[in-house]
Amino acid sequence: MNLSKSALRRYKIIDQALRNKMRPYPNMQELIALCEQLLDYSPSIETLQKDIANMRLPYPDGFDAPIVYNRLKRGYAYSDLNYSISGIPLRDEDMQALAEAVEFMQAMDIGRISESFNHAIEKIQSASIEQRQRVQGILPVLQNMTLPQTRGFEHIKLFYKACREQMPVSCIHYSYKKRVFNVLMLHPFLIKEFENRWYIYAYSETHGSVRTFGLDRIFEPVFVKTTFIKTDKAQAELFLKDVYGVFPVPGAKKCTVKIHVSQLGTQYFQAFPLHSSQVIKKENSGTSVICFTLIPTIELARFILAQGGHVKIIQPKWFKQFTSHALL
Repeated sequence: MNLSKSALRRYKIIDQALRNKMRPYPNMQELIALCEQLLDYSPSIETLQKDIANMRLPYPDGFDAPIVYNRLKRGYAYSDLNYSISGIPLRDEDMQALAEAVEFMQAMDIGRISESFNHAIEKIQSASIEQRQRVQGILPVLQNMTLPQTRGFEHIKLFYKACREQMPVSCIHYSYKKRVFNVLMLHPFLIKEFENRWYIYAYSETHGSVRTFGLDRIFEPVFVKTTFIKTDKAQAELFLKDVYGVFPVPGAKKCTVKIHVSQLGTQYFQAFPLHSSQVIKKENSGTSVICFTLIPTIELARFILAQGGHVKIIQPKWFKQFTSHALL
């Protein structure tokens, strides 16, 4: 179904009018007046007649809307009193599309799928509320954080297929630090999002080990017909659940990271847990000792540094030294 935004808005207004039990059987002039009120422009009778005809069309060209004209009442109505274009049941092809989308999102970050769905639904609901205000010319009072699409995201379908079907990929990688381009042969097994940035985990033939590559630094990826080198399942699972961030500290193994947190900082960690392994032990003063069981990462070190005096690392000592010196 190919819809313009203006047509869809008119369809919703027509649907709203036909379901209004306080003013049943709206005629064409009443529909035009309602459009003038909600859209700030007056559609022609021919436009609304065409809209109604389009709404009556069977799926996938229309909504299968049971719109009838009552000659006695001289107005329009739904023959099915329970019908609404917003309440159309999902068809088999819709369910298949949703199943594929869910599978795709689960592959992106299985640990946060419920949280992500809830957040997405909240944003859709809030956008819907605010859209009604905009249509009526009311100054917006609600704003969502919208982020631009990051560079390299256009390659995500290719790498998703590479991970699922175990297909090697050849690409050009740019190093921000060294300022050089290198050709890589990758065997991807995981795509991960962190703070609106996308990363590929893959065995790199060039490096002879599992590495992490920012999608924004990858250019011209293509599939290569060669034997796929699988990454050990246990090693791959570490990147799924035992890491905060993306880049593990070189040589770091899974361990317990213990930090001392101020009273104010403790409230933050209680409201926004940093990792699923987080355990908080409060002290009488209101401060706390928080433990995480994970692989220390560069992102974890940066996060701790950003908290200033509110967070201090207790152990391991090598990570404390790394955080206070290596990133400054």
